[in-house]
Amino acid sequence: MTEIRRMENDDLLQLSRIHTVVYNQRKDYSKEENQKPDPLGHPAGWAWGVFDGKKLLAGMTEIEYLMRFDGHSVKMSGISGVGTLPEARKGGLVRRIFEKLLPEAYEKGVVFSNLTPFNHDFYRKFGYEIACARNNISISTGDLSEIKSSGTFTQIFPGDDTSLLAEVHSSYIASLNHGIHRDYWPLDRAWKCFTREDPFSTGTYLYLWKDENGKAGSYIKYKDIIEDGDHNMSVIELAFTGIKGLYGALGIVSGLSAQFQNLKWMAPVFIDPYDLIGDAWSVENETKPRDMTRIVNVKTALELMRRSGEGEYVIETEDENISANSGKYLVQFAPEGVKVSRTQKDADISCDILTLSQLVTGYRSLENAMYSRREGLEVNSNLETLKRVFTLRPQHVTEIF
Repeated sequence: MTEIRRMENDDLLQLSRIHTVVYNQRKDYSKEENQKPDPLGHPAGWAWGVFDGKKLLAGMTEIEYLMRFDGHSVKMSGISGVGTLPEARKGGLVRRIFEKLLPEAYEKGVVFSNLTPFNHDFYRKFGYEIACARNNISISTGDLSEIKSSGTFTQIFPGDDTSLLAEVHSSYIASLNHGIHRDYWPLDRAWKCFTREDPFSTGTYLYLWKDENGKAGSYIKYKDIIEDGDHNMSVIELAFTGIKGLYGALGIVSGLSAQFQNLKWMAPVFIDPYDLIGDAWSVENETKPRDMTRIVNVKTALELMRRSGEGEYVIETEDENISANSGKYLVQFAPEGVKVSRTQKDADISCDILTLSQLVTGYRSLENAMYSRREGLEVNSNLETLKRVFTLRPQHVTEIF
């Protein structure tokens, strides 16, 4: 008989082995049987598994995050490392984990859950929908010569003070939906993970940029990636406090044009890649959907949403995975606050949890969603109020998990 439970330290090696199978990795575990857990790794209790006796058949990790949402910081559950042994597939084991995980997350006060899918349709079964895209940019480093280097750069090494990085990052995510706090985990663990790569052995470099007054305004972390014989500067993360910081960080690129042929950057979509250089024909860009999200607590999400003016509307949703979310909500809002309550009134708008997750987080506006070929959205009345509520907002999932 199978059992679904959170893992303990002794279970983690089995989960790691499943990952080598699922993600086509290779690893020699013969020297790891008696190793202690990585002090910067996730706690064992964040992992879920389906066990047949002591054998792990399927597992995933539910990472505890604190993320930004319309000016608030809310609990977010990041799903990572989903995998099932080949001989146990087609048995609905991942579904069974989600059936326990999502209602428990609701009870613990989680508001959203995010993940990066191998297949978008697979995770729609559990209420997740696309909520973040990236501009995959490629620009010749020589073409970025118009962005002149200014201020100063300081290289950050493992073990260095990260307080200025944290200051820049906090400013960067302040108004970004899905921006994830790095001061949420204890003992500065998130920043220790972010800065742990040795540049000399990994080719991963991290620089803090300060303006002419010595104020930290941005940082850029990049890796040397070789493709078709070319050395490319592949940006892992670029965070900035404003436009000056953005171009301050990018000022490092042209100075390294002798080392790198191209700049590669999975940039947030609120950055227009054609602003970076004069001749836009030289920019290669492909916008790709990436991360998915789902609302875990509808009432709380509706209470915290950004909106303008005053008004009210009734919204109805159905959540097959978290039954506590299903029903109709009366949302009354004004400059002094908002009230969300259950109601029996007729719904102005009805939508499934997938569509609602996109609308609430600001990935798409109501007008845009109404052009979707997918069913799940119906607007019955009160259109002008709804258009003021469900608007586009800047969004960017700032962690990779």
